[in-house]
Amino acid sequence: MNYVHVDDAKDQPGLRLALTMGVPGPWSQSAKYLFEYKQYPFIAVGQKGAQENLELFAWTGHRNAPVAVFEDETPRVGWCEIVMLAERLAPEPRLVPVSSAERAEMFGLITEMASEGGLAWQRRLVMIDVMRAAITDPAARQLPNTLAGRYGYTSAGAARANGICADILAMLAARLETQAGRGSEYFVGDEFTAADLYWACFSQLVAPMAEDLNPMPKRLRGPYTAPETLFIDPILLEHRSKMYERYLSLPLEF
Repeated sequence: MNYVHVDDAKDQPGLRLALTMGVPGPWSQSAKYLFEYKQYPFIAVGQKGAQENLELFAWTGHRNAPVAVFEDETPRVGWCEIVMLAERLAPEPRLVPVSSAERAEMFGLITEMASEGGLAWQRRLVMIDVMRAAITDPAARQLPNTLAGRYGYTSAGAARANGICADILAMLAARLETQAGRGSEYFVGDEFTAADLYWACFSQLVAPMAEDLNPMPKRLRGPYTAPETLFIDPILLEHRSKMYERYLSLPLEF
């Protein structure tokens, strides 16, 4: 991925998209794919995970990624508002259903994957827990301690996380089974939507794709991989493979 520094991007016209560099962060990957799928041009701005990102903060008021800045509009950071920005800038091909009932289903599914308390949030708590346990010297725990402070980590919360993940994964698998029963290969309706795109990206937090497809840092592959006790129904990974094959570019770029 070719990244531009904040100083070179902030005065440019059009869409600027701050994305986390060097790791397949699912929020950033999803934001990138939204605009790639719609073939809408953007300038990729580099953000460094778990760091201060002072220039990005001075420009947007945010240290994390993704941040979508279109022209002189207010920066957007939430996954929902970034989805809706993509729909406004490039209405076709659609990623949000026309039907209000299907929209509610789609946004509900992504909420379980990407919002606070959802699948990725819980997996991050587990990762923080694993990192803290692996570093015996408290003075060397800067990274996990930074993440713990930002995301409300507690040991009790981390202990509950796998159970919440299991419930969400089972729900997603059941949804695909129900859809398959009515002849659809997608989470909502009969077409590719943002729910399918987000699952493809967020699934990397439980079952990273092979190194040739997801060339993530080796030190992160273990923490990204779910424990054997967390069941991942094959239908979820089959769905992911189909979505990448049909709609999303590989290998992952970050």
